[in-house]
Formats: sequence, structure tokens, C-alpha cells
Amino acid sequence: MSSARYRKPYPASPTPTLRSSHPDTPTRDESYADEVGEHPFLGVLRNMILILVINFLLSYYITSTFFWNYDFQSSPLFTSTFFTFEFPRNFSDTTLALYNGSDPALPIYVGLNGSVYDVTENSRTYGPGGPYNHFAGRDAARAFVTGCFTTDLTHDLRGLDPVAAESDIAGWKAFFEGSTRYWYVGEVIHELITGPPPGECQAPKRYGN
Repeated sequence: MSSARYRKPYPASPTPTLRSSHPDTPTRDESYADEVGEHPFLGVLRNMILILVINFLLSYYITSTFFWNYDFQSSPLFTSTFFTFEFPRNFSDTTLALYNGSDPALPIYVGLNGSVYDVTENSRTYGPGGPYNHFAGRDAARAFVTGCFTTDLTHDLRGLDPVAAESDIAGWKAFFEGSTRYWYVGEVIHELITGPPPGECQAPKRYGN
């Protein structure tokens, strides 16, 4: 009987390493690092921030302002009723007069002894044709005290009892600031008062909302 030929078993194939013999092939660790690295969106965001910074610096170099001399206070976006309560403003008497309700694109403002309130939500009262439209677009603090809506539409309080005037104005300010329909938007900077004070008013007080 012939004996079976003995075959020497082939050695087991070595376990392949993670690194390829090709020098440009990344290892598993390197591929993982790529996967968890910076998201492409972060690169875009970084570039956008860089562009904004360059824009601000260039604007300041050319115009000495960061926004190319843009007047935010006159922007329709920032004079809308949605934004005005976030950005208190300073008004002149001339600027405040623009907000009397005649322009439907602008809110309606009422001045009261220097404070300015947005009353747009009650345009039926303070808008054109409303019973208190004469208060819109001006600081008529005197009329709030005296009730004279034809002669006292001014902020000039001279000649009035200062204690009574202060009390009446404080009550009206509390009314506007406590209302859910009105809110404070800024201050009106009046020109210097000249000439004699308004004459005495005999009209009875009237109150509106």
C-alpha cells in the first residue's frame, strides 16, 4: 500500500494591515479624522464673517462709519411698528410731524412732554378723521393738561400750575405705558421756546384713549 502523500499546509494569509502599500492611501484613522473634521458649512460661515469684517473696515476707512453712512433711524424697516420699540429714537418736532397718520406707510406717534408713543393700533382714534388726530405727530402736552384742543396743541407748559400739570402728565404717561396697544418709542428734542406763553384756556377737560 502506498502511503498518502503528505502535503504541508500553506501558511495562513496574514491579516491585511489598515495602511495600504500605496503611500497616498489614508489609513482608517485618517479617514475618520476627515469624517469628524470641520463641516463644510463652518467654512462658508467663516468666509462670510471675514467678508463682513472687511466690509465694515472698508466702510470705516472711507466714510468713518461702519455702515457706509446709512441712516437707520430714517429707514422704513426701523420705523415700522415692529421695530420701533426695540430702538428708542430721538425726534425733532419736524420729524415727529411726519408720523401724524397721513402717510399709511408710517406708524402714528403721539408726543407727551418729551416722550413719544406709538398709537398705531388705535388708528381709528388717532389716525386721520379720528377724534384725537390732533395729538398725532406732535407733543401737545399742554392740551393733555388743559383740554383745549384748538389753542393748546403745544408742549409749552408755561403759565400752568406746575404741580397739577405734572400730576396730569404723569397720569397720561402711566396710561400710555400701561396699555397693551401703545408703547414708548423715544424722545422728542424740542427747540427752545420763545415768545409769550399761550393764553388761559377755559375749555373743560376731555379725555381720550
